[in-house]
This record gives sequence, structure tokens and C-alpha cells, in this order.
Amino acid sequence: MHNKLKKKKSSMELLAPAGSFPAFEAALDAGADAVYVGAPGFNARALSRDFSFAEIGSMIRQAHQKGVKLYIAMNSLVKETELPAALEALSCFEALRPDALIIQDLGLLYLARTWFPDLPLHASTLMSVHNSLAAEEFTRLGFERVVLARELTIEEIAAIHQKTGAELEIFIHGAMCFSYSGLCLFSSLHGGKSSLRGQCVQPCRRHYSWQRPGKQGGSPSLTKGKRKQKSGSPVGYLFSMNDLCGIDMLPAMRDAGVSCLKIEGRLKSAQYVANTVAAYRMALDSLDKPDAVQEKVLREAHRLLDEAMGRKRSSGYLLSKKPPEAITPSQSGNSGRMLGRIKGVQREQTRDGKKRLTFHILLAAQVSEGDRLRLHDEQSGNRFSFTLRSLQIGGQHRKTGHAGQKALLSLVIGRKEHIERHFQGTLFKVDVGSRITAERSGRKRRQQLSSRKVFPDKAKIEDILTQLTWKRGPVALKISGKGREKGKGGGRRPVRKEPPWWVAVAKLSDLRQRMPIRPARFLVPFNQENMQQLDNVADKIRKYSSRILWCLPPVLHEEDLNWVGQEIRKLGEKGYSRFALGHCSQYRLFFPLLEEQKNYPLELYGNYTLNLLNSAALQAAAHLGYQGALFSLESEGENLASALHHYSRQSNRGARRNEGMDLPPKIQIGVYAYGYPPLFTARLDSTHFRYHQSLVSPQEEYFTLQHHDGLTTARATLPFSLLNQRQQLASMGVDFLLLDLSSGAISREAATLSNLLNQGEPRRTGKGKQPAVMQGNFDGVLV
Repeated sequence: MHNKLKKKKSSMELLAPAGSFPAFEAALDAGADAVYVGAPGFNARALSRDFSFAEIGSMIRQAHQKGVKLYIAMNSLVKETELPAALEALSCFEALRPDALIIQDLGLLYLARTWFPDLPLHASTLMSVHNSLAAEEFTRLGFERVVLARELTIEEIAAIHQKTGAELEIFIHGAMCFSYSGLCLFSSLHGGKSSLRGQCVQPCRRHYSWQRPGKQGGSPSLTKGKRKQKSGSPVGYLFSMNDLCGIDMLPAMRDAGVSCLKIEGRLKSAQYVANTVAAYRMALDSLDKPDAVQEKVLREAHRLLDEAMGRKRSSGYLLSKKPPEAITPSQSGNSGRMLGRIKGVQREQTRDGKKRLTFHILLAAQVSEGDRLRLHDEQSGNRFSFTLRSLQIGGQHRKTGHAGQKALLSLVIGRKEHIERHFQGTLFKVDVGSRITAERSGRKRRQQLSSRKVFPDKAKIEDILTQLTWKRGPVALKISGKGREKGKGGGRRPVRKEPPWWVAVAKLSDLRQRMPIRPARFLVPFNQENMQQLDNVADKIRKYSSRILWCLPPVLHEEDLNWVGQEIRKLGEKGYSRFALGHCSQYRLFFPLLEEQKNYPLELYGNYTLNLLNSAALQAAAHLGYQGALFSLESEGENLASALHHYSRQSNRGARRNEGMDLPPKIQIGVYAYGYPPLFTARLDSTHFRYHQSLVSPQEEYFTLQHHDGLTTARATLPFSLLNQRQQLASMGVDFLLLDLSSGAISREAATLSNLLNQGEPRRTGKGKQPAVMQGNFDGVLV
């Protein structure tokens, strides 16, 4: 009842994170109106241990007894082999009755709405809801709430509310990603750990160095659309965003129509959760009090936030589209309180094969046994976290060390982790000694619940899998020999015909470039430059017009929606009817055109930014009216083969006719086969960025920054290529292959493509005439 009264006063729900039992109880005690926790195996945070279903059930009961809601973040992308487990999770949650599931995977949306319709759904921020179009469409699809992208200003949030009336949740405090959530490929393509699956290795937190002009890593730098270089730019932590803090803007949030204020931090400590929730609770409760009272409360709230051991704080994008304090390049972006710098370590082997590191440090702040510490290697960018079990001051064991004292610390790291003897780095305190007691409390509660089980409805799940014609186990298609593949019984049959080529170009004039292949379709960016040039070059490109797909970007800012709608209508009047969409909600832009022209032959295709990673997501795209889509660029080959196999079986309308399933026509599935896909896609246009000048990370990853149409992108200097796998892709049943030549001068891109197509197996590293390439996760494993 206490929480309900406070909710009524502020009219905005305060939503707290919990990645552990101590953090969950801290959120309840500090006054949260709702708490969100991760679904076992399917949440976008790499927790050391997921909650079990029995533990989640216990938390739901405890929260509801206090009048607090509990939401489940089931917001990871799902691989094909994980679909049965995802169905089991949905079945368990149907029994547990949480207040909502937070999801991003269109496949989960399809499964939940079809077979678990009573589960309330919230659209995750990973679905990149950045305008009223997306908010309105997701509400129509059955989401009770949408979590907006962090990159929006208060004015844009207010506009979305006014135009849609959707229930809006925003992040009000915590860590910020450099890239739009849902559009970051860096961690995945450079290591196989997907940020969309909770495994991000945080490349944006690394130290980067600009290369000298003219010196580029990998292949030639991208030069399209050059703009003036910025001089005097620092090197450092160029993409490490400061934490978001909106506690001073709560009145404006309420006026903007925000329904829920979300605190980020399921990986954070119980103390962080307690301090942060308490700070926002008192600020919310003082909103209608006199100004003098509010000022006093805010001072106390900021003191609590200072003690929470987060990063440096800023207002993010809330007050500006170009926030000047979003990044501090000279600071590493580590959360916690800095204890001091370390130069050199001593190493020894433990009995169980692990490594014990010992080092001296001049303490800059107090540290005690039981504190949780993080060691940051400034050379590699790696971070190692550990709990301090002992320390020495002046050769004597002490429970606490104080600022100004010289201390001797030791830690144990795993066999696979490596720290050089000449290590240089920084030590941070990220949690206090009460952590050990809290961990013991959490372990005790887990032990008490270990005998309790929550079982899915196995019969229902098997019935769903039967309806989906889904078979357990991997589907493997392997090429053997040139031009032939193994058939049943070990025989051989001809490989399927090579799929048609679709080619993405940057400008309309690029359509006239001589290509080493014959494009079946052209993808042309839908932007102001091409719209303005269309009338001028109409006669020159007339013979290509029937093959053009206009490609909408994944991010359309609210202020651009009217212009986009007008230009789409003009294209329709000119006879263009094929479009590739960067966001799954963008088909709403075509509703006015369809109303005006009843027989308009519209064809819509989804770009890889729709993040379709399983056969259920492909079914979702088909039900939404798409004629085709690119599969997820992150997928490994086996996952792609399995998803295509199951989707093909599901879409065999002849076999399904008597089972009463309402299936739309089978859509075409394509694969991004060549190009320079953005690793980051961000809104920030910072003064310290040097566009088109090569950058290198501690992992020797080379890339360049570009800024076009209001978006900053980072692209590797090595192209992504699956050209050598095109026979294998054909055998899987891929319908078309996309060649993305839009990132550089078209003549150079065409020459590089010709080289790769004609010279067989491309090398991946080293020097030589043929360009090196990266293949992402296709031959590996996506984590």
C-alpha cells in the first residue's frame, strides 16, 4: 500500500533492476514501484548466474505482497535451436504470471501472441523505438508498453506521447551505450559475442588511437561524403559514454507523458540499487512540494548517487541532440571509485592451476576486506573483477586500508585470463564489503528454493512444435567438392543454382557502374540527396527503375517523418513500388499510399537490422506483410541452415492445408554477403571525432567513422564477406545474396568485388594483392 500511495503522487512508476536477491530486496526496501529481473537463459545481460523459475516465482510473490510489480526481461535474440527452450520459458511464465515480459525478438512476439496471448508484453529498448511511428505500431501489435531508445530528447519523448498516447518507459539513470541499442554489431562481428544476446564485451569502453592521415589498417579507408577534419582531437576512450542521470528533470518527464522511469543496472551491486532507488524515490515524492523543499531533497539525492559508485554522470540526450558532456575521452569509463594506479605485478601459480597476482598500490580511497574490486588493463582494455579477501599495510594484515597508505593486494584469476608482468592499469572499488554477507544471504535463499520446481506444459509445447513442423536437433548442409554436394546415401547431385545478386549502392548515379555480376535488384538509400537528384537523372536510370528498392534507414527521427511520408507518396506516383525497411514498424508509412491507390503493387523487404535470427521471426515478418527479408548478419551458418529448413517446412502450404494454420505466403530470405556494415550506429556527433581517419583499438581492430543523415557509424576497414560460401548458401535455400557497395567509391568497390569473386578463397589476414576479409560468425559460434 505504501508504494501505491507514492505512485499516485508522482504518477510515474519507478522501475529498479535486480540481478541478485540482495539487489531485489534492496529495491523493495528503497521504495521501487516495480522491479525487473532476467529470464533464465534469455536476457540481454551476461549475469554470472541466472535466476531459476522457482526463484522468480518467489520474487513475484514477495513483490506482489508489497504492492510492487515484477517484470521479466526476456530480451535476448533467440537462436533456432533455442526455440523449444524459449517455448518452455513462455509456458513457465504463463504459470507464474509476472506483470509483463520485456522482449525484442520478433519470433518471441509471434510465439507469445499466437500461443500465450495472456502474457503482457513490453517492447524492449533493443527494438530501438525512436519515433511515434514505432510506438504506435508496437502498441497496435499488442505491446502494453514501449521502452524508448535512450537517444531521445525530452521534446521528442513528449511528441511521441502526444501523437500516440502509448504507455512510455524511459531509462532515467545508468549506463549508456554509444550505439543505438539493437544496432550494435561490434562485439558480435569482432569476437562472436552478441550485444543482442547479453554477451557484449563493451568495445565502446576501450582506449582508441587515431592513425596518422594516410596510414590505414586493413584495406583502403572509406572516403564517401568527406567533411572537414577536426584538429586537435584527443585520443583515448572515444566512445565510452558517461552515465545517464535525469534526476533533475523529473518534472519535465512527467509533463512529457512518461509512465515509467527505469534505472539501468542488473549487473550492479545491491548498494548501487539501494542508493539509486532511494535517490529517485525521494525526488519523485517531492515533485509537488515547495521549491525550497525540492532543492534540499535533490541535494541529498545527489549525495546518495555519488555514493553509489557509478561513472561520471550527464544528462545524456535528454536536453540536447548533441550533448557536449556525453563522453569524457580522458576517462576510462569504469564505474566505481578509483583506488589507484598499478605498474607491474608479481605472478605465481596456485595449486588448482589458477594464477595469483600480487601488486602494490598507493590507495586513493578507503578499501576493506570483502569489497568488490575491478582491475582495468589499460593496454588491452580487459577488466578483471574480484572480491578482496586480504590486504597488507606495512607488512601487517589489516581489514581496512585508508587513502594515502601503501597497500599490498593479491587476487586470483582464471587459467585462461592473462596479465603481463609489465602490466599498467587502474584499480577501482565497485562494491563495498557488505557484498559477502549479501552473497551468503542470496545463497541461503537459493538453497531454500532449490527443491521447488516450475514445470512447463510439455504437452502444449510439443503440440506447438508439431504445428510449426519443428524437429529437434541441428540441420547440417556441407559442401563437398567443387560444384557438387553430398546427397542421400553418399551420392552426389549438382549444387543448386547460385542465388540472384542484389546490390546496394550509395547514389543513383552509381547504378550506371559496370558490375562483375548482373544485379537482379538495386538498393538505393532513401535520403535527401537521392530524392533531390531523382528528377535530374530520371532519364539516365530509366532502364534500372524496375529493379530499384528504396532503402529506408533503421533510424528515422521524429522531425523527419512528415518529409519521409511525402517523399514516399511521390515515389509511388512515379511508379516505384519496392522498398527495403530498416525498422520493422516502417510499413506504417505506406498506409496512406495504399488508401490512395487501391491497386498499388507494394513490395516490402526487411533489412538485416530487423534482427531476424530464427524461423519464428521469419514467420512474424511474413505475417506483417513483408515479401522478403535479410537474415540476421550475426548468425552462424548452422543457425541459418536450421532456421531456413524449419521455415521452409512451416511454409509448405500444401502440407499445412488440413491443419487449419493461417500462414501467409512464404517470403524470400536473403543474406548479406559482402560489404562494410556499421559496427556502431549512433546519434552522437562529437567534437573529438575525426571522420574518415583510421582508428585502431587495443585489439588491433581498424575502422573509420562516418557521419551521414544525422547518424554516426563506425565501419571496419576490412570488408565482411561470405562470397566464398555462396554455394553453401545456395544449398541452404537462400533466395538472394546482397552485395553492399554503398560504403565507398563505386568504381573501387566494384573492382574489389570482382577481385574477390574471381580469385577463389579470400585470405583473412596478412599482406598481398587480394583484400583480406572478415566472415563474422558464419563458420564459428554466436554466443
